[in-house]
Amino acid sequence: MRTRRGPRRALEAAVVALLAAASLVLGVASQEERAPSGPRGGAAAAPAPDPVAVDPAAFPPGGCLRLPPSGPGPAATVALDAGHGGPDPGSEGTVDGTVHREKELTLAVARAAAERLRARGTTVVLTRSTDALGTPLARGAVQDGALTTDASQRDLLGRVRCANLARADALVSVHFNSFADAEVGGTETLYEPERSFAAQNRALAQSLQTAIRTRLTAAGHAPLDRGIADDSSGAEAGGGHLVLLGPRIPSYIDEPSAMPGALVEPLFLTNPGDLAAVADPAGTDALGEAVATGVTEFLDGAKRR
Repeated sequence: MRTRRGPRRALEAAVVALLAAASLVLGVASQEERAPSGPRGGAAAAPAPDPVAVDPAAFPPGGCLRLPPSGPGPAATVALDAGHGGPDPGSEGTVDGTVHREKELTLAVARAAAERLRARGTTVVLTRSTDALGTPLARGAVQDGALTTDASQRDLLGRVRCANLARADALVSVHFNSFADAEVGGTETLYEPERSFAAQNRALAQSLQTAIRTRLTAAGHAPLDRGIADDSSGAEAGGGHLVLLGPRIPSYIDEPSAMPGALVEPLFLTNPGDLAAVADPAGTDALGEAVATGVTEFLDGAKRR
């Protein structure tokens, strides 16, 4: 569930302990590239470098992590932002008595997308690679079990800073939607039209929207096409530019993202059919493939234009 300007709804739970970064990140990130080893000219290829913290002084372990390519392909860097995290669980839904939280599903999708992008020769930067937020929490950031509005704003600005430091060619933020009416569902992608690269934002959003719906349909769940939308078009909290995508707004977004970006909301966690489509590893894997395909096709198209 995207965060707009205005108070965030009450969140549950206190700060969650860092989890292991699973197979994608394998332990705490190294802060420097592994030096090549082995005899020169040997038959065995040098091992791929470990994941690297983009700025270990500014981000906690597991935050703003650069993952090198694992296969050949054209050089590109994509920033993947798994929405929410730590004390900010986002929205949630329940299937067969199991609660599925947005922060867990967004991370699973981002990891799956990263694996595929890396295999295609793309460098991936994860704004967070564990359950925790990828940006540091100041004292008082969590009150009454919820992340404060100021802390949320700082977290979002930190994610933007990560993508900018990494000099990413594209930024994709992964979220899931929710609504009071459980019958409401479908796929939606948001972009920012008030940027110098607005046309690229729109093209990225359309590429992601198409890829997500195509992949979900192939997997047996054809979601309603809610289309692509201006990030200020929502009615909740009065609308307003998303921090991750928006233009510079003094004292609100002082350092906007410097690359084309889009925010995907593939499904509604409050819709039983939508949630069932993403509640198991096969579902998150399908969405990861869709995100990877959407951003790859956008980057390939940009090169041809």
